[in-house]
Parts: sequence; structure tokens; C-alpha cells
Amino acid sequence: MKVGIVGAGNVATHLVKGLVKAGMEVSVINSRTIASAQSLAQHAPAAAITDSLNFKLSPPADIYLLAVPDRTLPQLLQEVNFPEGVIVAHTSGTQPLELLMSSLPGVETGVFYPLQTFSKEKDVDWKPIPICIETSSQHAELTLVNLGRLLSNQVVLMNGETRRKLHVAAVFACNFTNHLWGVAQDLLQKAELPVNLLEPLVQETVQKAFQFPPFSVQTGPAKRGDSITIDAHVQLLQSEPQYLQLYQVLTKSIQTVAESEPFLGKQA
Repeated sequence: MKVGIVGAGNVATHLVKGLVKAGMEVSVINSRTIASAQSLAQHAPAAAITDSLNFKLSPPADIYLLAVPDRTLPQLLQEVNFPEGVIVAHTSGTQPLELLMSSLPGVETGVFYPLQTFSKEKDVDWKPIPICIETSSQHAELTLVNLGRLLSNQVVLMNGETRRKLHVAAVFACNFTNHLWGVAQDLLQKAELPVNLLEPLVQETVQKAFQFPPFSVQTGPAKRGDSITIDAHVQLLQSEPQYLQLYQVLTKSIQTVAESEPFLGKQA
């Protein structure tokens, strides 16, 4: 089974690395720029590289994975040309399967969504990464599930609505959390304090969040109603209005949840 990769960004990079490591043949890599495709092809020396979206002229593949930003996917689907009978899947957490189905007659379509944050410069272990699968046919489902199992121990069938809800949760758990760590790092650097002072705290917070319901182990001044400390923090953040706004929004959210804790406890 041969795989074609459309895209050369973070997700595409790790897909190529993971598939090659799993023994799959990546037959073609497409990018808007040849230089990007060439760079990615270093991890798959047998792959042809192209900036053309007419894949009928490229070396054949059985599966094409569209690892491109959500905002560019609709336009790409207007321009791309695949051979009939192949399987085409996007890797988006939010784009509907129906977008592919309506845009690509003559091919089987699917979603191959890996739930992970990817950066080119950091390797990942594919085995624990959930891969969410949705398809337009049983054949595509079997094929994409088998492909997913070559990479991961967690391959999950999931419809589009559920996948989008998962993606929202992932934004809170990953993207927003990472941003807040960036805020904390900026504040420390401006205070000329070493960033690694926070490392034990961050590690304990993450570990505890998977051992207990996070709301039940919330700590800090907002949880305990410590208005004196909150007011002191607000004063310290007067010179950082964007951070002050975040602080106030999150403080209010924590207080609101704390007030509803008896209700939350009954639901647990």
C-alpha cells in the first residue's frame, strides 16, 4: 500500500516520518513549494516530489492524506485532481467529511485525524496518539483503520460532530494551556527569574489532572476566595493589560466553578 502526502507542515512531517518508520511506502509528497517538498522528502528518499495538484500525473498512491491547514482545504479541493478509485482523507479535527465527499466524486473519502500537537523540531511517539477515523465507505474505513494501526495503538471510529467536540476540548487542554505557560515564562523572564522554577509545579499539575477530576483539585487564590492576593496580582499586572484581562477572565471562571462544586460533585 502506497501513501501520498499533500502538505509539508508539522502534521505532514510527522506523518511521513511515522509511516516510513512503520514500513509504509510514501510514493509522492506535494507542497505548494518544491523546496518544502524536497525538505520533507529527506525523510522518504523514495518519494517523488511535486507542486502540481494533478495527481494523475504523479507516481500512484492508494491513499492520499491531506495534511494542510483548515483554511486552505476548501480551495485545494477545488483545484486538486486525483485518480479514480483511490482513498483521500484529510487530517483536520474540524472540517467535515462531507466537504471531501461533495468535492471529490469518483474517490472514496475519509478523515484521518491524529489528536496530538506536532512541531517539526520535536519527534513524537506515534504509538499512544489517538487517531480518529471517519469514512464514506466500509472499504475506506478498513483501509484507514489498518493504516492507523501501523502508527498507533489507539485508532478510534468517530463521527464528525463528536470529532469537533473533541477538538474543542483539545484546544482548551493543549493550545490554551501552552499559551498560559508562555505568559508565565514571559512574566518570569521580565522579573529576571529562571523559567525552570515552574517545572516541578507544572509537572505536578499535569500528573494530578489525570489522577483526579481537575475541578476537584483546583487550588489557588480564586478557588479559596482570597481577594487580598487577587487584588495584589491585579496591581502587579497593570503594566501587562493583555495578561491582566486573561487573569481576570480565568479568575472569574474558577470562582464560578467553585460556587457550583456541590452540583458538580453530584454529577461525578
